Amino acid sequence: VFQLYEGVIRLSRGLVYTMLLSLFFLSSLLFVSAFAAGDPNFVILFADDLGYGDLSVTGHPTIQTPNIDQLAAEGILLTQCYSAFHVCSPSRAAMLTGRLPIRSGCTGSDPFGGVFQETAVGGLPLNETTFAELLKKDGYATAAVGKWHLGQREQFLPTNRGFDEYFGIPYSDDMGASAWTTMHKGVPLPLLHNTTVIEQPTNLGTLTQRYADYSADFIKRNKNNKFVLYMAFNHVHTPNFVSKKFCNTSARGRFGDTDSEMDDAIGQIMASLRENGLDGNTLVFFTSDNGPWLIKKLQGGSAGPLFEGKTTTWEGGVREPGLARWPGRIDAGRISPEVVTTYDIFPTILKLADVELPTDRVIDGRDMSPVLFSVDGKSSHDCLYIYKGTPNAELPGLWAVRCGTYKAHYYTNTHLNHTVVKHDPPLLFHLERDPSEQYSLDPKSDEYTEAMMTITAAKDKHEKSLSPVPNQMAMGADDKYKLCCDPDSQKKYPQYPVCTCDPDNWHAWTCDA
Repeated sequence: VFQLYEGVIRLSRGLVYTMLLSLFFLSSLLFVSAFAAGDPNFVILFADDLGYGDLSVTGHPTIQTPNIDQLAAEGILLTQCYSAFHVCSPSRAAMLTGRLPIRSGCTGSDPFGGVFQETAVGGLPLNETTFAELLKKDGYATAAVGKWHLGQREQFLPTNRGFDEYFGIPYSDDMGASAWTTMHKGVPLPLLHNTTVIEQPTNLGTLTQRYADYSADFIKRNKNNKFVLYMAFNHVHTPNFVSKKFCNTSARGRFGDTDSEMDDAIGQIMASLRENGLDGNTLVFFTSDNGPWLIKKLQGGSAGPLFEGKTTTWEGGVREPGLARWPGRIDAGRISPEVVTTYDIFPTILKLADVELPTDRVIDGRDMSPVLFSVDGKSSHDCLYIYKGTPNAELPGLWAVRCGTYKAHYYTNTHLNHTVVKHDPPLLFHLERDPSEQYSLDPKSDEYTEAMMTITAAKDKHEKSLSPVPNQMAMGADDKYKLCCDPDSQKKYPQYPVCTCDPDNWHAWTCDA
């Protein structure tokens, strides 16, 4: 009996030890899980000139974007996602800083807007703070891949704006000569790694795959560290370059080929997250800088049901496809009509990383976490301020304002007719009933009067919040700031344009119809 009793005691002690070890192991897992949940990774996938109707998930009948569609199926589709501007440099300035570009002097040299040229003097001002700078201080690894377009001078490049590393073209792919843009008379299109030109002209036919490879490698190298990856595609901006794999594969033509290639690269980046065990701890955003470039006709995109496109303040110029995915945090398959913006990315990821927002400046973006994580979550935006450009003595810069479901247009033009039309009284549209902006409300109606009272008060308050800043794009351009791999390249390659270091790329394969 005594031996039996002693055996029971030993067994009981063993069970206690086993239970204690199990509890310790479980608590360790919970601690690791809590730590990981507090330090998420961020991947921002940013398209160029993508219209609201240029994805299969947003209704295009012949374009196929299965990987982007999967982001929507596994996350949330944001049907009222706005860019800060109708062309790329101002839009990108806002997304990276959380501030409307009027506050940074990046809305163009005149009331019609503009972008930084390939020899720009100015850039995103150094007193503006990017999310990369703040996350880097908090221990994040940071990388920018792809199109930059916020100044090509060294002090304005990504590695001086908070990114540990950069690989890409520092402006639009049509702003330099290449095998795909032989009529361009400027400097050959440069490809940079950090601040060094590593290829000139760039072989565009292999570029998107190299972007995907670089992004996947960055993810793998940082699988044990928290990171933010800003992947800014050159697609679907013209010229519509693609690799051999995607040449003439889409029923939508060359534009569809580029859409498919971008989608494939996104699939590779998502696969890298999964392969490195990071899928469940990474918030992924997908959107675009502005609407489709309609003057390019079939070489440009489509705004779907929205009116107009790039270079205008109509919905087609500034409303973009928006997607967000974070398994376990964002319910799969949701569709939200709440108003969000690309410059909401700034406060949202900082909040999730537990990094404080700057308190010495106006932040126009709003934390969109309630919209992302709660079925009943509401937008924190009361109004959106849609600029055409920088005001002067003849014209204002602020052309449209959206408050709630109503949008007022004070001035308009179209991509084909640049004549400015002043509207007095302003045009007013109910965007949830009329997203195509076809039927302006009767100025004599009570609905019009009440909505305009709200919009007018908000507009006045917003304009009083502005402070004068140097106009970065009005600083102009200077050829001494061009990016050149070798100013004496013609000594070695006299038959090619100056700044040629990769002469074979002038004869690189291109996709011919």
